[in-house]
Amino acid sequence: MDNTGKPAPGGEVLYLCATLRLAQTLRRRPLSGVGAWRTPQALTLAQWFAQLADEALLCGLGDLPQALDPYAECLLWEQVIAEALGQTAGAAALLFDLQGMAKSAIGARQLTRQWPALQAALASTTLADEARLFAGWQEAFTRRCEAHAWIDVAGWQRRLLDLLAAGAFALPAQLYCIGFDRLTPLESELLAILAARGVVVEQVAFWPEITVDREKRAKSRQLHAAADVRDECAAAVAWVTEKLATPEGRAPDFSIGIVVPHLAEVREQLEGLLDDALHPQTLRPDLAELPRSYNFSLGRPLAAQPLVASALDLLALAGLRGKVEQARFRGLLLGNGWSGDVAEADARARLEARVRRDLAYFTHWPAVLRLAGQEDDAEVMPRSLAALRALAGCADRWPRRQSPAAWANDFSAVLVAAGWPGERPLSSHEFQARRAFGELLVDFSRLDPLLGSIDRGTALRRLGELCRQRVFQPETRGQPTIQVLGVLESAGLRFDALWIMGMNDDQWPPAPRPNPLLPAEVQRAVAAAHASAEVELDFACRVQARLLQAAPEIVLSWAQADGNRIRRASPLLDMRWPRLPSLRPCPSPLRAEARAAGNACEEIVDTQAPPLAAGERVAGGSWLLRAQAICPAWAFYQFRLHAEALDEAVEGLDPAARGTLVHGALEAFWKATGDSTRLRAQSPEGRATAVASACETALAGYEHERRSPLPPRFRVLEAARLQRLLLRWLALEAERGGEFRVLACEQPASVEIEGIQVKMVVDRIDALADGQLILDYKTGAAIDVRNWASPRITEPQLPIYAALVPAASGTVAVAFAKVLPDKPAFAGVAASGELLPGVPGLGDGKQRIFAGEDFPDWDSVLDHWRQRLQAVAREVRAGEAGVVFSDEKLLQYCELKPLLRLPERRRWLARP
Repeated sequence: MDNTGKPAPGGEVLYLCATLRLAQTLRRRPLSGVGAWRTPQALTLAQWFAQLADEALLCGLGDLPQALDPYAECLLWEQVIAEALGQTAGAAALLFDLQGMAKSAIGARQLTRQWPALQAALASTTLADEARLFAGWQEAFTRRCEAHAWIDVAGWQRRLLDLLAAGAFALPAQLYCIGFDRLTPLESELLAILAARGVVVEQVAFWPEITVDREKRAKSRQLHAAADVRDECAAAVAWVTEKLATPEGRAPDFSIGIVVPHLAEVREQLEGLLDDALHPQTLRPDLAELPRSYNFSLGRPLAAQPLVASALDLLALAGLRGKVEQARFRGLLLGNGWSGDVAEADARARLEARVRRDLAYFTHWPAVLRLAGQEDDAEVMPRSLAALRALAGCADRWPRRQSPAAWANDFSAVLVAAGWPGERPLSSHEFQARRAFGELLVDFSRLDPLLGSIDRGTALRRLGELCRQRVFQPETRGQPTIQVLGVLESAGLRFDALWIMGMNDDQWPPAPRPNPLLPAEVQRAVAAAHASAEVELDFACRVQARLLQAAPEIVLSWAQADGNRIRRASPLLDMRWPRLPSLRPCPSPLRAEARAAGNACEEIVDTQAPPLAAGERVAGGSWLLRAQAICPAWAFYQFRLHAEALDEAVEGLDPAARGTLVHGALEAFWKATGDSTRLRAQSPEGRATAVASACETALAGYEHERRSPLPPRFRVLEAARLQRLLLRWLALEAERGGEFRVLACEQPASVEIEGIQVKMVVDRIDALADGQLILDYKTGAAIDVRNWASPRITEPQLPIYAALVPAASGTVAVAFAKVLPDKPAFAGVAASGELLPGVPGLGDGKQRIFAGEDFPDWDSVLDHWRQRLQAVAREVRAGEAGVVFSDEKLLQYCELKPLLRLPERRRWLARP
C-alpha cells in the first residue's frame, strides 16, 4: 500500500464486491498514474466461494457436497412441499402455488442459516401453523439432500466458512469489502475469520481508487417533483441529455447513473425514452442492436429473447397430438428462426392467410399439413414444408415418458430438423442467446435425479420455467456512459452525475416483508432482513447515505400522482435542498415535427387518385358506394387497391357467420311457407317444426360451404338459438297489416351507375296489395336510416335497388328487418303508412326523416336517391380518395383504419 491508500500494483489483494456489476467494473477500471497494472482480483462473495470450492475439490479438503443450483433447489422444495401437502390437504393441494411456496421456503432456510436464532425458534412447541409446516418441510428437504449428497447454497457457504475457520485455503494478504450497505451475520463472521487468520480487512463504501476531479468538484444536491412516473422518466432523460451536451459530458470517462428502486416497473418507459433521445436510428430493424450509450443492470428472462422464444414455440408444437388454437400455428408460420424463414417467407405468409380463412379456431397438425400441401406449396416452400412434417412426425418417434437428459437430446434433434435458428446470420445478441439456450439445455439434462421419468408436457413446462428464470444480459464492449441501476446494483459505484428516481414515501423506505414461514416476532428480534419497518428504515438510511456520496452532482425525484392517487415525497428527503431548474423537454427525433424543423419538407396533396380508365372494372357492389360516401380513401384502398384485413379466427361463430345463418334460415322458411296466409294459419307447433327444419337447412349449408362440421354440442346450442330468434321474429311478421307474398329471397341484382357495374343481393322482396316491399335483414343493433335523406347515403343498398334497378319500378317501401332477440322491429320508409309496423309513410306526422317541403311524394325520394348515388359514383370514376368523413364513428366497419392514419389526422387538426 502506498500513502494514498491505493493497493500496490500486483499486490495480493482481494476486492470482495457486493454486486457482480461492481466486480466487473473494478476489473475493467485502470489504476490512475500507473502505466501497466495487474487486473484486480475483484469478485463477488459467490464467485470467491466458488473458487474456494474448486480449491477444496482439487486438494481434497473436507467432504463438500454438490451445491444445488437455484432452479434445482426450488424444484426440490416444490417436491417436498407437494408431498407434504398431499398427505395433509389431499386433492386441495392442487390449489396451492407450489412455486411461490418453494421460493418462500428457500428464503426462510437462508434466513435460518444467517441467523441461528431463527433456526432455534423452530424447535418451539408454540409455533404458528406456517412455521410448524416449514419445520417439517425443512427436515424432509435435509433428508433428501443427505440421501443424494446435495446441499443448498446457504448450507454450502456455511461449510466453506467452517473450512476457512479450520485454516484451509490460501488467503490474500489484504481484503477490501466494497459496497456492502449492511453485513449479514454470515458475512460478518467471514470477515472475523479472515481477520483472525491475519488478513488485513477493510470495509469501504467505494473502490479505493478515487479520482481527484470528483473529490474536488463542488457538491450539488437538488430535488425534482414530477407529475407522474412517466413525467419523472422523461425528466431524467432530459437531464441526461443536457449533461451529455456539456463539455464535461463529452469527455470519454464521464459517467452518469440513474438509480431506480423498482427498476422493472419503469424499464420499458426509460428504455424507450433513452432510445428516442439518444439513439433514434435504432428504430430500424437492422440497427436494433446498435451499441447504446446506456446500459441497464436488469437483464431480461432468456425466454423473452426472440430466438429462444422461437425455439420454445417449435418445441411446444413438435409432436403435438391434439388440437390447439389456430393462432399458435399462424405464429409459427410468420415467425423467424427456423428453416426457410428468409427465402420462403412470402409463401409462408400466404399459407398463414389460408390457415386463417380455411381452418377452425382449434386445429391440429393433419389439417395444417393438408392445407400446406395445396397450391404447389411443396415447390415454393420445400424447406418449410419439410420442417413442418418433421415437427408433426415427432409424435410417432418420441416415447411417452423419458428422463430430462433424453428429452434434452430429442429437443436438440428436433430443433436441428426444423432448421433452428434459421437462415439469416445471427447478430451478436442472437449468438449469445443461442449459446445461453444450449447451456440451459445442458442444465436441464442434469435434472434427472430430481425429475426422473417425465412426459413431454412436463418436460416442456420445466424447460420453459428454466428459460423464464434464467436472466439474460448480452455482453457489451466497453463501459457505457449511462448506467441505469436498481438500488442494490448501484452499490460501490461512483458517477460524475447521478439521478435517483422513485423517492416516494410508499417506496422509500421499502415496506417490511417478513418471511411468512418464520415467526415474525423472532425475525424482528434478530433484525433479520426485511423483518420490520425499523430494519427497512435503517437499510434505506444506509443506502441513501452511500448514494449521496456516489457523485458530486445528484438529483432526487419523486412522482406526485399515480392516476387519481396522490403520492408524497419520501420523509428521508431533505426538503431544504434546492429544486432542480425546469428542464427543456427532450424532443423525439422520431416525430414528424422534429424532422420537419431541420429539413425543408414538400407538401403533397394525396386526396386525388387516378381516375378510372376506360374499361376498368371496380368490384365491391353497394359496399363500394357505401365506403365512398363515408370516406373516399376507404373506397380507394379497399376496392381499387384491393387492400383487405386478414381473417381472424374466432371460437365458435363470429357475428358475420351468425348473420349468414339467419339469412339462410329465413330463406329456407319463406321458400316453404310462401305468404302471410300460410304464416298466420300455422299452429305454434307447426311453426316451430317449420322453423326447426329451416334452421337445420341453414346449418347444413353453412357446414358444407365451410367444409368443416360444427362441434355437435355447439351445433345443438346454435340451432336452439336460431329457432328462438326466428320464432320471435316471425311473431312480428304475423302482426303485419294486410296480406303479402314473398316473391324472392336472396335475389341477385345488377345495375350500372355512371359506368360502374354494381352487383348486389337483395335479402327479400314482398308483393303487397299496391306494390313491392324491399327488405334487408340486419342482426346488429346499429342501424341508421336517417342518412337516406342526406347528400351522402351511407346505407345505399336499398336505395340503389329501389331507385335504379328497373325490376324495382313498383317499389312502395324499403326497410331493414331488425332480427334481434330483444327488440325485433322494422326500420325504413314507405310511400304510405300502415304498410309495416313502425314504418311511417311520407305523409305521416311521425315521419321525421324526409322533410315534407323537400320530399312531397315517393317519386321525390326516389329522385333524391338516384341523384345522390350517381354523384357518389362519379366521385369513384374521378378518383376522389381523400381522408374525409363527417363522423369517425361511421368508420366502425372499416378494416383499413391504419391506412387512413387517423391519429395523425387528429394531431394535425388539433394544431393551433
